[in-house]
Amino acid sequence: MNTQRQYWQPESKAYHRNDIQSLRALAIAIVVASHAKMTGLQGGFVGVDVFFVLSGYLISRLILSELDTTKNFRIGLFYANRFKRLLPGLLLMLLLTSGVAYLVTSPWQQIRDATTAQAATLWLSNFYFASRVIDYFSSGLDTYLYLHTWSLAVEEQFYLVWPCLIMFLLAAWRWQGSKFKHRRLVVGLFLVFGASLGLNIYQSHFLSEADFYLMPGRAWEFTLGAFAYLARQECEMGRIAWLDTLRGRSILNSTGILLILIAATGYSDALRYPGLWALLPCVGTALILLDAPERHSSSRLSKILLQQRGILFLGDISYSLYLWHWPILKLGVEILGDTPAIRFGLVCLALLVSALAYKWVENPLHRLSVARPAKIWLAAIACMAGGYFCFSAWQTAAVDLTQTPAQKRIQSARQDVPDIYFKECDTWFHSSKLSVCTYGREDADRTVVLFGDSVGAQWFSAIKKEFVEARGWKLDVLTKSSCPAEEVSFYYERIKSTYTVCDEWREKAVDYIRRKRPGLVIMGSSHYAFTPEQLSNGIRATLGKIGASTAVAIIVPAPRLGFNGPACLSNQANKSDWLPRKEPCTSTLNPAERSRLKANLKAGASEFSNARVVDFDDLVCPGGICRAMIGDSVVFRDSLHLTDRYVQSISPKFAQAIDATSLVANPYLSRTVP
Repeated sequence: MNTQRQYWQPESKAYHRNDIQSLRALAIAIVVASHAKMTGLQGGFVGVDVFFVLSGYLISRLILSELDTTKNFRIGLFYANRFKRLLPGLLLMLLLTSGVAYLVTSPWQQIRDATTAQAATLWLSNFYFASRVIDYFSSGLDTYLYLHTWSLAVEEQFYLVWPCLIMFLLAAWRWQGSKFKHRRLVVGLFLVFGASLGLNIYQSHFLSEADFYLMPGRAWEFTLGAFAYLARQECEMGRIAWLDTLRGRSILNSTGILLILIAATGYSDALRYPGLWALLPCVGTALILLDAPERHSSSRLSKILLQQRGILFLGDISYSLYLWHWPILKLGVEILGDTPAIRFGLVCLALLVSALAYKWVENPLHRLSVARPAKIWLAAIACMAGGYFCFSAWQTAAVDLTQTPAQKRIQSARQDVPDIYFKECDTWFHSSKLSVCTYGREDADRTVVLFGDSVGAQWFSAIKKEFVEARGWKLDVLTKSSCPAEEVSFYYERIKSTYTVCDEWREKAVDYIRRKRPGLVIMGSSHYAFTPEQLSNGIRATLGKIGASTAVAIIVPAPRLGFNGPACLSNQANKSDWLPRKEPCTSTLNPAERSRLKANLKAGASEFSNARVVDFDDLVCPGGICRAMIGDSVVFRDSLHLTDRYVQSISPKFAQAIDATSLVANPYLSRTVP
């Protein structure tokens, strides 16, 4: 390659396209609206896919246009400019928001976010999130302060490999003879596109975290952007006449915008995304990039895309707004609470902060000429090392905060689960195998079976204490997380498919109960989004298969706290006195909703004289108020599961309620069949 020295300058105005800025504005608008929980834009996450296709277009254009004009592409200079363009804003956001987080979030959350910040500093946060082992009781990833940096990491990894790949496919390296084989480039890009899309489809079914967060399964989106650039160039040279006739007539861009909006309004996190679903917004983006609205700048759509200052300004600040909006929303809600009005105010604050960051940091550095890339490289490495050191110090400080007695007690509640989770009684969605865990004497006169999901399983210690240890019964545990005892097949969002494993497991569990005919079955499940008919019919179907020779106590689903109890308590314990405090860590039951739920359960059990519905609302939420802590006892270990210590503390009242159903005393229903 030609090693003649040249100076990097910002792209000339000839390369500036207002419609691309409008596309950026659309993408960031739907992302921010989705994160701010705006009704109707639950699929706003597709804005990230728009940015990926756009990046593929712009970077491919930059590489190929420079090669075409100078026969040379300085990769070191390219990387230096990526550092200069993107790193300062990222580090500024991480440093300032981490300072706020230190004051207002729990130390346990800070440890987690400090680790994420370290990964984000090195543009590796997508690997961090893809490698998280998410078990049933872990908090969702959307609670992470720097979750949004995963897409920035994907883009940086793309920037790292794409110039080398383009030059290799084009045969532009000196050792390849610098022959510029354009046909080879197109064929190579098609292979990359096909391989990446195939990997994406496969991973969406079997490795969903890797598919969403890692670059290989997303490479086809960047490649689609490269194709959009190549096709646009062919149109400009008159080689694709039929496509060129569509450009500038508001056909391509209006179709593209429509496809993006359909995805943004119609998609949800219940999809196996990206998968094939991502084709809709990505193809829409490619169509917009292909268009040339400046040909008919007087049309209404062209005026919107090319001349609206507000839209263009939003496009200008899109990178800064993407950086700032998520942590501002998360920290703002942490301080002020979560209402639509507060979220709207926080979005306005994010716009202001982003505009200032764009004016004083991003834009001046972007326009700064670079004569010696090595200096930028050294400065970038120094800044990344410094940032990594700062976030390591933050992590150490957060660990120190966890050593107070109050924080230790709260943290212990997070892992306060029944013993059955240490014996692998529950295989969650991984297997339909029926794993029966047995407690008590094998020759016991009476047997009680605990049957249900994790919300039912939370009563294990009370049953063991009152029926096994106090009365000498045998206890069989049949539980599967997120699998209701009611016979209802449903779509499980966590695995993005129908929970067939649950249906198979439930059939085996009911068959086990029918064969063993225990004296008592205590059946408990969470409150699922079933219709009243589904719930009643599901209860009826399960009881019908169990049979009339076994007593069944159906526990009303325990009330949900509605927020993570230990996290709320930890935040409150860590928050400085001068900061505004949210409401106490409590929530109020909805009497009408609870009454309907109980009525539906009783309707399903009404045909069976051997079944009773048991209500523990007063034990969980005394006086209709659910509390994260009662006295010195932490009640909830997350947002819906009780701590095992609290369950044990109320076990006598639990047994009294079961006894009051008269099921236990019924001699016909108490016999045990070996």
